[in-house]
Amino acid sequence: MGGPADATPTVGSRRGRPPSRPRSDERTGATVDDIVGAAAALFRERGIQTVTMADIAERAGLRQPSLYYYFRSKIDVLGHILDDVNRIPLSIVDKARNAGGPVAVRLYWLIYQDVLALCRFPFDINEVHRLSSGHPQEFERYWVERQRLNDEVETLITAGVETAELRDVDARLAALTLLANDEATQNWLRPVGAHRLRGRLDTPLGDYRAEEVADHTAEMALRHLLVRPSTLGAVRARALAFTIEGWAAAAVSFPSSN
Repeated sequence: MGGPADATPTVGSRRGRPPSRPRSDERTGATVDDIVGAAAALFRERGIQTVTMADIAERAGLRQPSLYYYFRSKIDVLGHILDDVNRIPLSIVDKARNAGGPVAVRLYWLIYQDVLALCRFPFDINEVHRLSSGHPQEFERYWVERQRLNDEVETLITAGVETAELRDVDARLAALTLLANDEATQNWLRPVGAHRLRGRLDTPLGDYRAEEVADHTAEMALRHLLVRPSTLGAVRARALAFTIEGWAAAAVSFPSSN
């Protein structure tokens, strides 16, 4: 794949910690994972912008000077979390690309898994996009990987057009729109402070679950893209029958969705 996804990021070691540093604080027993977990919880509760290093240290049970031994800044902590933010979607697109089988099934599965992952992230990904404008170097790798995600989805849609499973659409625009739509779902699903848009009216069932949102988003996308919308039910059933771990092994048994 050409373009930005092939570029070598200049911040591959952005956290730059000495290789001999301990994984835990001898005084408190706090680990890097504890610090990252504390930060993620705070980002989820308060939003990224309002959280300070002092807040993270307090939540992790550390003195603030001890926290700086592990991370230089809040952006540095966020960068550690962002490794997973891109790793998970890229793992999803890699599985979808390599699995084989009908493109429509793989695209449904990709959208479903992407929305599910986004809804479970500890913060709104749109906050990251806004924050990155003020820290271009720290976020360079994130944007390189984010471009790769777009490129992979575009390639999958192009393949679906070529096999006549998907309508003849602008594959790049479709990929941009699909991924933007995926990212928007978590924006209303997650409360913003004390505010949240109304969810399900049937309160005995509880509010919408992330799985329902993911399924609905994928269904709407494929209903629009499929050359034969009548196959949507079969495409959905096949896509939801597989997990990230089970997809590659089971993909060879996929019948055609046409």
